[in-house]
Amino acid sequence: MDSHLVVGKRIQNRDAVTKVTGRAIFTGDMKLKRMLHGKILRSSVPHAIIRRIDVSKALELKGVKAVVTCEDTPLIKYSIHPKMADKLAFEDKKVRYIGDEIAAVAAVDEETATKAISLIKVELEELEGVFDPVEAMKKGAPKIHDHVQDNISKHFKMECGDIEKGFSASDYIIEKTFTTHAQSHCSLETHTCIADYSSDHQVTVWASTQAPHPLKQRLSTVLSIDLDKIRVIPAFIGGGFGSKIDLDTTHVACVLLSKKTGRPVKITNTREEQFIATRMRHPSTCHLKFGFNRDGLIVAKQATTIMDNGAYNSHGPSVLGYHNVMFSTLYRAENISYEGFLVYTNKNYGGACRGYGDPQATFAQETMIDMITEKLNMDPIELRLKNANNPNEKTANAVEITSCGLRETLEAVKAASNWTQKKKNKTKNRGIGVASMTYTGGGSRGSGFNYSGATIKMNAGGSIFLHTGATDIGQGSNTILTMMAAEILGTKPELIRLITSDTDTTLPCMGTFGSRVAFCAGNAVVQAATNLKELILKVAARILDTTEEKLQIKDRRVFVSSNPEKGVTFAQIGAASYSGKQEILVGTGYYDGPEVSPEFDPISYYAYPGPAMSFATHLAEVEVDPDSGRVELINFYAAHDSGKVINPLLAEGQIEGGAVMGFGWALTEALKFENGKILNPNLHDYKIFSIKDIPKITPILVETIDPNGPFGAKGLGECAMVCTAPAILNAIYDATGVRITDLPATSEVICKIINSLNPPK
Repeated sequence: MDSHLVVGKRIQNRDAVTKVTGRAIFTGDMKLKRMLHGKILRSSVPHAIIRRIDVSKALELKGVKAVVTCEDTPLIKYSIHPKMADKLAFEDKKVRYIGDEIAAVAAVDEETATKAISLIKVELEELEGVFDPVEAMKKGAPKIHDHVQDNISKHFKMECGDIEKGFSASDYIIEKTFTTHAQSHCSLETHTCIADYSSDHQVTVWASTQAPHPLKQRLSTVLSIDLDKIRVIPAFIGGGFGSKIDLDTTHVACVLLSKKTGRPVKITNTREEQFIATRMRHPSTCHLKFGFNRDGLIVAKQATTIMDNGAYNSHGPSVLGYHNVMFSTLYRAENISYEGFLVYTNKNYGGACRGYGDPQATFAQETMIDMITEKLNMDPIELRLKNANNPNEKTANAVEITSCGLRETLEAVKAASNWTQKKKNKTKNRGIGVASMTYTGGGSRGSGFNYSGATIKMNAGGSIFLHTGATDIGQGSNTILTMMAAEILGTKPELIRLITSDTDTTLPCMGTFGSRVAFCAGNAVVQAATNLKELILKVAARILDTTEEKLQIKDRRVFVSSNPEKGVTFAQIGAASYSGKQEILVGTGYYDGPEVSPEFDPISYYAYPGPAMSFATHLAEVEVDPDSGRVELINFYAAHDSGKVINPLLAEGQIEGGAVMGFGWALTEALKFENGKILNPNLHDYKIFSIKDIPKITPILVETIDPNGPFGAKGLGECAMVCTAPAILNAIYDATGVRITDLPATSEVICKIINSLNPPK
């Protein structure tokens, strides 16, 4: 029986009313006194040498207050990997994709700023571009970065066990190549930033960012500004999905233009700019070779992956490494081989996107798993159960698994969907498909750190204030962190005052990504609240003339366990603590685990140091119109093991939102390129799922208790979209006999394949 009073309860998101009533203030809503508006000049060609930039005509335009180019910067390159930094805020010698930044202007209004950038004259010497990673790797291909051989930013091989021996011992071997495509994040709020560079050289930045503390650090590095002089404050954030983690030229441009003008400067991307100039999900080509026995056990698996990096690194090196981790960790194969190539092309560059390389790996692997079941005439759920990971085991690639509910998620979707009956009694043109996944459910230390801090205090009136560096981007972290604190401190979460993300008033936090906030920030909050609870009990014991061990906390009151009438309120404790020589009631917590194993390879991510692994299984039921190829999603089931669920209401919302993002990636969303140019940079031609397209989604919460998580919790946010696409495509195969191995599975693609298999007589 659950003894928690707050944790595990279905509590409304504390920001819900503020948002639905329109009272939430986003960065785009903000207007500062004397504020100017900025615009960025971007390259119109995919590859060229910059010969000259003439800004004189722009400066002559009435209403223009400043123009900045590379000459206004220290020319310091950036990336999330300092050793692989390859991007300038404004390019000085060369542009490498359509959208690359060249200059920025500040003017009295957006219209004037837009006109001004059209007056900047840029002389470019166009170079041949390369847009396919396979072509880019060939000898003689255009060089995108002069110091990079064959345009390969990262290459590695990882071997576990004996792959050749594994294939020799297999009863069957199958091979197949899978391709995935670029996906735009499509956050409703585009990238927006305001910077105010004051006369005393203090910089305040209001930005739509998932990682305010790292943004502060990167601004300091790229602009050579003292870290202590920068303050980053996020407002409400209208979605991120990975697109708002990194430093962006909008941030740099706002700061430089504000410094030049002495006035605040705001830049907001248009929707078209959001498509062409911000990062996207990395496209990939993955060739798989699997060896397996007659009984369905996987003996050996091999992957060769070519990932399209685009013009710059950003998160690409980590995404490729993570692709390896997820491919190699899921299931209990002992013989594994992985080779990965991250390749530059003259296209918009990839970045963090929900799932971080895992969706590409899981699509290929989970489609291959279904191909194995077809070969063996075995039930797809049965085969996955045979190979499923177990709790408290170490995988062949040296990933430590603590809690694991993979088997339970498989059994849960099987029962909820009536799988056995539907497989037995098939309906024409209807199909049912399943896919599983794993994901790091608590951040990682693959980058060398995984930090998150929290401070919690009681004031003289007995009110509780929680300061956390974690940022709520819509997932509800503000709610669950206050729930954790309230559970420990015997109060209601809505009574806890919350201060988040402001880099001047909170301890550093690595950011909101990697399904890490509930785990990492949660651990920090639990430490801080526990620390504060000890101090509260100490003061109360002194007031009540007893010992801490004899006291309990409930409903903002501390009382003697054996005599509940004898007690003292939080207000009385707060007043006492701030008078005389009593303790100041402040608790702190800081999480930065786990320790990195000596086995960890920062290139291949072998022995990846994730503190907890989350697991899930998705099951899709579809109906396919054979004449048009249109896929209708009928039912969708998503069972997730994310440890102890802190708030089931918010967890279900995350599952539903992630599934919908996966629907689009599987069936409709694809950035269309022609010679490096995006042809559909708008929400009319780039098809995301609307509310009328979404089927009934049944979230299923499978609880395991992870020993490393706060209250046993693990992460969920990114996991929610990872295995959606293969579940849908496996269902399409079940309905039509059409095996699609290239995403997206648009109706045109499906119709074409059906017609090729059944040509008209």
